[in-house]
Amino acid sequence: DMPSGDLYASMVGTLRKFKLGHRVEIPQFNSPGTVMETTLLPKFPYKQVVMTVVGTAHYHDLGKFIADFENEFPTARIANLDLSPASVQSPDEKEKLSFKLDIVSLVKAGAPVSITKL
Repeated sequence: DMPSGDLYASMVGTLRKFKLGHRVEIPQFNSPGTVMETTLLPKFPYKQVVMTVVGTAHYHDLGKFIADFENEFPTARIANLDLSPASVQSPDEKEKLSFKLDIVSLVKAGAPVSITKL
């Protein structure tokens, strides 16, 4: 379940596939940062990569998306969740929220990886 190879393509592909079953719009995927030592535990045999995601959803739908994501992918966590009211587009969307969150995912230490933007 860990991203490998081209980290951007791997993480975006996984998120696009996963969000199909959820009522969440994610139009923006920022390129993951560089692979770094994990901040989870000292001397942990994995490294980590962080990708920022921006989108919109209703509160309950976003909560279900986050819970399902963390249950489906035990090697990834949601961090730094920022919520704000979405700019109102229509009466049906008046209760939507804009969100920004970081997905912190483990990667194997020493595995060849690349980061490219599609």
